[in-house]
Amino acid sequence: MFILPVEKGKNFEPGKYNRPFSHTQELATPGYYKVVFTDNYTIAEAAASTRTGILKFTFPAKITPQIYIGEAGDLTLKSKRLIYGSSGNTTINLSSNIIESDIVKGGYLLSFEKSDTAAQIITLKISSSSVSFKGAQQNIDQEIGQLDFETFRERTAKEWDTQLATVEIKNPSVENKKVFYTALYHSLLIPWVFSDADGKYKGADGKIYHTKGKNQYSGFSPWDTFRSLHPLLTLLYPEKQNDVILSMLDVYEQTGYLPTETMTGNHAVPIIVDAYLKGITGYNRNLAYTAMRKSILEGPFAKNDMEVYHQLGYVPFSRSESVTRTVEYAYDDWALSQFAKLVMKDQPDQQLLEKRGLNYRNLFHPSDLFMLPRQGHAYKLNPGMTGYKEGNKWTYTYFIPHNAKDLINLLGGAEAFSNRLDSAMTHNVILYDNETVLHLPYLFNAAGHPALTQQWLRNIMLNRFSATPGGLPGNDDLGSMSSAYIFNALGFFPISPGNPNYAIGAPLFESVTLHLANKKKLKIYAQQQSSTNKYVQSLAFNKQIYNQLDIPHELLVKGGRLDFVMSSIATQTWPTNRNPVSLSFTKKDANIKILKYSISKKQVNPNEPFQVHFTLKNEGSLGTKKVIIYANGKPWLSKSSLVAPGTTLTDSISGHLYALGTIKISINPLANTTIKVIAPKKPVAQPFQIVELTAKPIIKLNTEQEISYRIKNVTGKVQTFKPQVILNDSSNKETLLYTDRVYLLPGQQKIINHRFSVNRTGLQTIRTGNRQSIFKVYETPLTALLLDLNFNKLHGNQVPDASGFNNNALLISESKDTKKHFIDLGDSTYLEIPNAPSLDQMENNLTIMAWVYPAGEGKGLTDILTKGDSHVIQTTDNKTLTFFAGGWGRGDCTIKLPADWERKWHHIAGVCEGDVLTIYLDGKLAGSAKVDGIANLSNTSQWQIGRNEEFPSERIFHGKMDQVKVYGQPLLAKDIEALFEREKRSY
Repeated sequence: MFILPVEKGKNFEPGKYNRPFSHTQELATPGYYKVVFTDNYTIAEAAASTRTGILKFTFPAKITPQIYIGEAGDLTLKSKRLIYGSSGNTTINLSSNIIESDIVKGGYLLSFEKSDTAAQIITLKISSSSVSFKGAQQNIDQEIGQLDFETFRERTAKEWDTQLATVEIKNPSVENKKVFYTALYHSLLIPWVFSDADGKYKGADGKIYHTKGKNQYSGFSPWDTFRSLHPLLTLLYPEKQNDVILSMLDVYEQTGYLPTETMTGNHAVPIIVDAYLKGITGYNRNLAYTAMRKSILEGPFAKNDMEVYHQLGYVPFSRSESVTRTVEYAYDDWALSQFAKLVMKDQPDQQLLEKRGLNYRNLFHPSDLFMLPRQGHAYKLNPGMTGYKEGNKWTYTYFIPHNAKDLINLLGGAEAFSNRLDSAMTHNVILYDNETVLHLPYLFNAAGHPALTQQWLRNIMLNRFSATPGGLPGNDDLGSMSSAYIFNALGFFPISPGNPNYAIGAPLFESVTLHLANKKKLKIYAQQQSSTNKYVQSLAFNKQIYNQLDIPHELLVKGGRLDFVMSSIATQTWPTNRNPVSLSFTKKDANIKILKYSISKKQVNPNEPFQVHFTLKNEGSLGTKKVIIYANGKPWLSKSSLVAPGTTLTDSISGHLYALGTIKISINPLANTTIKVIAPKKPVAQPFQIVELTAKPIIKLNTEQEISYRIKNVTGKVQTFKPQVILNDSSNKETLLYTDRVYLLPGQQKIINHRFSVNRTGLQTIRTGNRQSIFKVYETPLTALLLDLNFNKLHGNQVPDASGFNNNALLISESKDTKKHFIDLGDSTYLEIPNAPSLDQMENNLTIMAWVYPAGEGKGLTDILTKGDSHVIQTTDNKTLTFFAGGWGRGDCTIKLPADWERKWHHIAGVCEGDVLTIYLDGKLAGSAKVDGIANLSNTSQWQIGRNEEFPSERIFHGKMDQVKVYGQPLLAKDIEALFEREKRSY
């Protein structure tokens, strides 16, 4: 619903009309908001209760009160003071008579009597109901009745005070307390109450029901909220959490499935398991178990990839978000295994689910130490965002919350694990900006490095949160980030919901009292607390020394006191037990030893390959060992090998040596062996190699090109080389640009960089040694063409690229008819363009276009032309066309499609010029939008035609396409129109 006081006499159009205001004249408190519009000083106020709200508009004297009401469905003016909106049975009670009503786009513009002598106040009492208009009116009558705005506001404020007073803080930092209580407020907003004041609600099956608890809840998004929000409700507001679970079970009974919404996983399962194991049991456990089993054990399933997950033990990369789905399904399996074990005593289910809880191992690639997209024996080694939901290989490699010990073993042991994760967070390879990483700081605990946990938590709380607008690290996503902050500030965290134990962190405040629902108090003290004292020196519970990094929920809810003593010194002796095994399914470390090694040759020429063979034995849990080969005492080669428990593994590494003489080869802690490097009988034909040559793929005329190449000495002698850098321009004229002089030791590599101005347009080639790189010099946007695919040139399974870059498209199809000019794209047919610098390395601008013939099968999202989920042209229900570039998160441009969209050829184009996105349809400007910021458009996902690499089994385009083009610059409107006019005769 959209309601706005409007200044009479202004040209009012919904979606374009705006009113000026200053943030200095805004006021917001829980349940209340106020703003003053500076054009005529109209005041707008809002107050809300559980099911109702009041809007209060104060119009100055001599101002005609006008109010726009829209986006509430079809509006009906039932009387001069009563309005119905069909969306949600919206009911509005007005305090003054409507004297005039005008129908405008999306709603009504209502006028009221003005006063020439005093301010005119108009209030709107509002509610909605899933049941009926009568139900909405009863909500207003029961929750507001005859209360005036101020009384209603004060009552709301007291109710919020009661809720927020569950946590009592004593600390000198007003800033930190603001952040905390704002976070607690956010954590209580969703799920929202869905039932009317009389307890009635419309179920997911369309029938009317009466709530089984105090309230019926809706607005579930378990993917967002299972990690910290529901555990917070379980700890501090268990009555609400019990009602939430009753509501989830009602959804199951009404639809056959627990709520999952649009995200991945079946995370209602850990929500229910976690609550039950922490004592929230006010529902039928047999019903709960049946509902959870239906989600992940007994089909048909709500998730269409669950069957293949069960068959293979992972989701293959032919399915969308395959890694995310695999690791999340494995976590959900483990969570249900705990319910089967501890509540239902169902051993067969327990054993099956525990086994499946380890399925993330099926995606582990030991050479890279990442969870990677897999299909059979093939892995995507550089997947970008493909295979992941709101993350990448870094994010989801660490999403094993139920088995941190196993993850540490897989990633090479505690020290290697801690160093790598700390480095990734320090260098912003992993950002604390989404739910997917909330648990990461606590993984250092599992590796025996609690000081890193404490250091990162303090850094996050003080630097990633603030008491300002935008003071959250990313989207709060239904209170997820906020509830995580609450736990972090208290000093413990539910690292693995479904496990009734918390990981211990480091508290932020000097004193916190939790007023628990069972009338107990849990007091948390942090002695010597300060901005620099972020490390835990000691911990006691009820004055008894507590020497563990985990603490059970049942202990905390009995009440008592936790006494932390803080210090500025990271090297503390607390705790003596640094192995929190209760937080991991795997209990033992890997214990991998090197038994022996050997080399395949005793004598080699420089750059001649040979192998180092080694044998490993694992006497602990499954794990990875990083084997480091030393040459003359210095690290030379390394390889990570995965070794099963109780087994011996022989593996090898291939290497090259260069310096002449005898080289000592060793693997700690075993003794040295030697290999002799001798000069070849004949001089090598090419004593140096150009290992890599890069150039900017596209530049503007008369600007500088930047090239870089890496040269390597492959002989056994110190040498000075003189590689030549040669330019072949568009007229095939050859120019010697540089003759470099490079001094290199045996086997040494160096990177050489050059910059030079280019004053001729067209395709050009830069080469040195055995390497060359093509680039294009453009003068106008039309000449910045990077990809040009004409489907009537299809030859075999390739559509040749006419741009000059040879970015030929590959036809992927089960159909044997590949001789058609217009390929029928659909479930089994699409095209993809392999990665290339000209398509992957971009700046801030882009134009993409194509001719499309939609076949009519366009329900939901349909991806037409994509580069991952970064640059996309897509439709929704064949009703709207959307374009975004640089990721959907910064915004998009969306237009309505014409009635003749289906089964007709159309030309579409999307243009990104910095922070402005534009869509052209059939040669004409159709829409434009300004988005958030300017983004670098470089991206390593593949361009695909007819689908999206990140969603390979979804969003599939059905129809025909032709004339697909990509430009590295924003084309002008006249250019797009000219292209359309020139090409349309073919369609």
